[in-house]
Amino acid sequence: MESSKFKVKLVGVIFDPKKRKILIGKNKGDYRYSFLEGDLIPEEEIDKELKRITKEKTGFVIHNLGTIYSENHLEDKEEIRIYFLCEATEGKEKLGKNVEEIRWINPSEAEKKLETKFPTRLREFITGLG
Repeated sequence: MESSKFKVKLVGVIFDPKKRKILIGKNKGDYRYSFLEGDLIPEEEIDKELKRITKEKTGFVIHNLGTIYSENHLEDKEEIRIYFLCEATEGKEKLGKNVEEIRWINPSEAEKKLETKFPTRLREFITGLG
């Protein structure tokens, strides 16, 4: 059996339950917004890595509420993306070194602002947060 390696992308859907908004960002050099994400480092615990990535990119400490979606891009990008619902519990907004901008939006605006079409299950989950 052939051994293959692939990246695991941890994607944080950061939610503010009081304002009913989600956080999106734009990395330096990117022309469009995305959810905040990063690569899982081998041998690192997923929850710990998700919290580290979010803190570095946004300044916020999060509570991981669990996995909400995953998708397989092994054929074209050789990666698996795992989406987590996260709640910003403390900290102040602070742009990370590779982050150009972050902003809070209504969940119903997510597809338009991210300039993408979500898979049905992910769309239903995100719009349900509003």
